[in-house]
Amino acid sequence: MIAFLICLLGFVSVYIAGRRSLSAGVGLALSFGYMYGLIRGNVPQPAAYFVFDASLAGLYLAILTRKRTPVERRKMRQIAPWVLIMTAWPIALALLPLQDSLIQLVGLRGQVFFLPCLLIGAMLDDRELRKLAFWLAALNIVAFAFGAGEYIWGIARFLPRNASTAIIYISKDVATSSGDFAYRIPSTFVNPAGYGGVMVLTMPLLVGAWARKGEFTWNRVLFAVSIGAAVLGVFMCASRSQAVLMIVLAIVVSLSFRVRLTAYLAWAVIAVAVGWMVVTSPRLQRFTSLQDTSYVQVRLRGSVNQGFLEQAENYPLGNGLGGGGTSIPYFLQDRLANRLVIENEYARIMAELGIPGLAMWIAFIFWVFTRAAPRRSDPWFIGRRLAYVATLMFLAMGVIGLGLLTWVPGTAMLMLLIGWVAVPNRLRVAVADPWAPAIIRSDFIRSRVGT
Repeated sequence: MIAFLICLLGFVSVYIAGRRSLSAGVGLALSFGYMYGLIRGNVPQPAAYFVFDASLAGLYLAILTRKRTPVERRKMRQIAPWVLIMTAWPIALALLPLQDSLIQLVGLRGQVFFLPCLLIGAMLDDRELRKLAFWLAALNIVAFAFGAGEYIWGIARFLPRNASTAIIYISKDVATSSGDFAYRIPSTFVNPAGYGGVMVLTMPLLVGAWARKGEFTWNRVLFAVSIGAAVLGVFMCASRSQAVLMIVLAIVVSLSFRVRLTAYLAWAVIAVAVGWMVVTSPRLQRFTSLQDTSYVQVRLRGSVNQGFLEQAENYPLGNGLGGGGTSIPYFLQDRLANRLVIENEYARIMAELGIPGLAMWIAFIFWVFTRAAPRRSDPWFIGRRLAYVATLMFLAMGVIGLGLLTWVPGTAMLMLLIGWVAVPNRLRVAVADPWAPAIIRSDFIRSRVGT
């Protein structure tokens, strides 16, 4: 009953917030996503698995029922055909009785539920992005506070042992200075890697907001603190892949500033402070095990090659929605038929959507990353560049892991960033046409001056 009430609260509150402001609706929905692991671990009821789904449903309903500006409609139209195609194919496959109906429903959710976030990401303008950055800054600081508490006092004080937290309690492989092993830190998320991944995905908006011209000093301080908390969170979660992604983004940031000396100095201070903490704490150094190249080669061979072609030959139209490795709740595991699991997100897509579904995803990814690169005149230039790099790296990392497209709240954030990257912030037609509505021209002007 408690879990159901939380779902209801998520749906209603996000709907009300989304009706008032796009950024408020997105920020509040992500708040429930941030707390999803904590709620699921402490309220072990089936309804707890749908807390984030309920909040996203409230956001979708709010956007459907609110009046959209001409700019938002034009932006949405650029990516809407892809969303329709990638939604229609799984729905068509759901009509085939290849799996239990509940398993197919979970699989359908994993394939299509987060796709509308592509449209939402495309709709975000400068003002909404800045407001959303404040939401993410606050959420990252809260997540870091929980993570620090788990780091100092132990995970058990925040997350009890049960079926929902089982994956957390088997992740005890972080070496300490005493020679013992410690748990990876999940903060408020379902697992440690999920915590680190979300921290990486927040970097484009946080760094983009921090680097904007004309931002207030105290706002820059808030963003800087949140960036530092995110970077430390990645090393506390002890996920090697997330650490690599964060390091790459740090390099991109260092090469993306224009000529502002203060920006370089501030970024150097953050890097030195975090670097000192990592160097002086063995628990934050698990990523150094990537120096073992033989382990990396074995991992790549197992994920990329093992059974991929055989699966394509045996299941050209897939093994049914949910039958390829989508995260199935523990209370539905016994309904799964002909289990197929390959640690490769694209193999999972092919196992559930068949070869046509995989081809659609590959075509969409190619379309997104062949769009025009961000311009330096864009006030969010650094943020867009980081979003481009981050989303590309996450999609590439899908070949060595599962869950990229069913990850709470990471998948929603990934789709938001992809939609933002794929659709340009300025519409040339709006400035070329003197008879265009004033709201379109004003949006163009705001994007030029960065207000």
